[in-house]
Amino acid sequence: MTMKTWITSSFIAVFLFIGTVTTTARAADDFNTWQNTLAPLYLWGVSIDGSMNDQALSLDFNEALSDLNGIFTFHYEGAKRNWGVIVDYSFLNLKPEGTLPPGVPVNVDFNNTIAEVAALYRFGPNNPWQLLAGIRRYDLDIDVNLGPGTNISETVTDFMFGGRFVKDFSNKWSMLARVDLATGDSDLTTNGLIAFDYRFTKLLSGFFGYRYLKYDVDEPDFKYDMTHSGPLLALAFHW
Repeated sequence: MTMKTWITSSFIAVFLFIGTVTTTARAADDFNTWQNTLAPLYLWGVSIDGSMNDQALSLDFNEALSDLNGIFTFHYEGAKRNWGVIVDYSFLNLKPEGTLPPGVPVNVDFNNTIAEVAALYRFGPNNPWQLLAGIRRYDLDIDVNLGPGTNISETVTDFMFGGRFVKDFSNKWSMLARVDLATGDSDLTTNGLIAFDYRFTKLLSGFFGYRYLKYDVDEPDFKYDMTHSGPLLALAFHW
């Protein structure tokens, strides 16, 4: 692979789902007590396409798996009555190796962290609509062993605002859809998610879905116009 491909490595990020209640009576009871959800490891099989510093970049998720060196992710949600909190954290480290013509060895150390803290507002125990607002921070650190000028270290911090829709289909199946917009260091960040949750037990569920995240950063020394999209898969614990 070329150095350009390594620089476009992928994300495995943590993301969210909070299981909803199964009956109207139980919904009212749960709404007035603390509800907690913890997902200790989320997998986002993301593909990346766009440009960084005016250089076209593209990477399929499968290309990055063999270079995975470290990962730590978790997602927590807690809510009681109308108010709740969301905490999201994801760290990814890739260490790909390759060569550039005429056979020069290239080693890349790629570190990416995404952290998110948001307040959640729920309209009521039987209302599927929710609002959220908070901060998302994106850290990117890429070091290439090709001498001076081959390190990229950037932090993008944005304020985000959006909403989500949570709906039960049965006592086992539920759905979550989320859309939010963010701006600050970025010109605009667009995030969207749809996921389906299956409750194995009262305490354990699994969910799958799809996430889309687009960053548009246009700074004098850093231009990042990138789309990240792919399937989600996770286990979550509820209490």
